[in-house]
Amino acid sequence: MLRKLIMVAALFIMVVALVPSNTAQAFQGNNGPLAGLLGQVPDNTVSRTVIWYGSLADLEKALGVQLDSLNAFQSLPPQKQQAFLLDMGKQVYYSSFSGFEQAADWENKYGLNPFSVEREVTVGTAPKWYAILAGSNLGSDTITGKLTGLSYAPSTVGSAQVYSLGGNNGGDLSSLVVSNTQIIAAPSTDLLKDVINGGDAILKAPEYASLVTALEDPNTVPNTTLLSAALFDGAYLRDKVIGNAQSNTLLPAYQTAAIGYRRDATNRYWVIALTYDNADAANKASGMLQDGLAQYQSKTERGRTLFEGWQINSSVKAIQNQQVVLVTMQLPAQTDVAWIDLLNNKDIGFLASER
Repeated sequence: MLRKLIMVAALFIMVVALVPSNTAQAFQGNNGPLAGLLGQVPDNTVSRTVIWYGSLADLEKALGVQLDSLNAFQSLPPQKQQAFLLDMGKQVYYSSFSGFEQAADWENKYGLNPFSVEREVTVGTAPKWYAILAGSNLGSDTITGKLTGLSYAPSTVGSAQVYSLGGNNGGDLSSLVVSNTQIIAAPSTDLLKDVINGGDAILKAPEYASLVTALEDPNTVPNTTLLSAALFDGAYLRDKVIGNAQSNTLLPAYQTAAIGYRRDATNRYWVIALTYDNADAANKASGMLQDGLAQYQSKTERGRTLFEGWQINSSVKAIQNQQVVLVTMQLPAQTDVAWIDLLNNKDIGFLASER
C-alpha cells in the first residue's frame, strides 16, 4: 500500500510539473505578505482609490543586509549603501506614517524606530487615508508610553484601544492602534473604525484578489520577491491620476491596475498588471500595452523615451476567473527611472484607458 501511494504521489508531481506556466493553476493563492495586510483592509470608497505597499524587510533580504538603525546603514560598504538608496523611496515605497525620513526624531518623539517597520500599506489618499505598519517587534510599550507623554488619550473602539490626540484630522498620527507587531495610524478615529470593525475585505473582490495573486506569485518573475506595489481602482486611476488623456491608442477599460517592483540580489523588475472580465479585451490590451511601453515618451522629461533598452514582456493569465494582463520589465543596470516618481508626477500615460 505504501509503495502504491509513493507511486501515485510521484505521478502527481510529474503531472503538475507539466502544467504550463501561463495557466491559472500555476499561480499560488493569496498567501503572501501583501495579501496578509490587505486581508485587514475593508472594501469601501477609501480603499478603492489607491493602496501603496512597501517592504523594507524584503529589500534588506534581497541586498543581504540587516538594518536596525541609521548607524547600521552608515556602516554598510559603499556599494550596499548605493543599492539601498537607489531603491528606497524610488522603487520601494515608504509612507509618512513610518517616519523613515526623520528616523531619529521619530523614534525620540513617538518611540517608533522606522527600521523596525518591516512592511506597510497605505490605504487611500490624504487626508482620507490610513496606514498599517507591521513588524516583529515594534516596541509597543515604549510607543504607548511616549503617546501618553504627548497627551494622547486612550479610548475603546470595538475591540481595540485607540490613542487619539485632540480632534480628528490633527495630523497623520492623530489616532493609532498599537501592538507589538502592528500599528494602524490615521488622521482620525473615524478612519480607524472601518478597519477595527472589519467588514468584507477588499481581497474578497475577484478583481483585487487576482491582481494581488499576479503581483505576489513567485512564477511571475522566478527567483525574485515583491518588494513594493501600488494598486488602483481602474476608474480612479483613469480619472484622478492620468486625467483626460487624448490618444488614438487608449487601452480597453480595465477593472483594477497595479505597478509592482520585484528583485533579487542583482536583477530588478517592474510588474504591471491589469484585470479584465473579458478575454478579448485583455488580449487586445496586452499587445497595446507592450507596444505603448516600448514607445512611451515622458510627459515631464521633455519627451524622453523612458523604457528604451528595457526587456518588456506581456501576456494574459487566467487567475481566479479573471483575465489579467501581466507585463514584466527588467530594469537596465543603470537607470534613473523610478516608478514611484512616475506615479507621483502622473507620468503614466501608457496606462490611459477608454471610459
